[in-house]
Amino acid sequence: MKLLNRLMDILFLSCTGFAWGIIVTWLFELVLKTNKKLRDRYYRRHATLFGYHAHHSTYGLLAFMISIIFFLYGQTTYSIFTFWLGIGIILMHTLSDGRFVFIEKQRL
Repeated sequence: MKLLNRLMDILFLSCTGFAWGIIVTWLFELVLKTNKKLRDRYYRRHATLFGYHAHHSTYGLLAFMISIIFFLYGQTTYSIFTFWLGIGIILMHTLSDGRFVFIEKQRL
């Protein structure tokens, strides 16, 4: 019975983290696309570093790396949630952008 409860906890954390990743990314993209002031500031003129643009799916990669740190410190609950949060962010960005990209060279 304990094993079943633990599996249900893992499933709940996984689904919740994944859903939050999708919802947060969808809302972020919706706000940038519908708010002219924010769109002009953050969407059209991408912030670049040495000529490279970091897409917001990079936050998903960051969440994934944070989940590894949580796991190493024995925080499995946070690790599972953060891992699936990152996967949700990456998947939603990939679907909305039409490509799997984290960082790309800015075209002039």
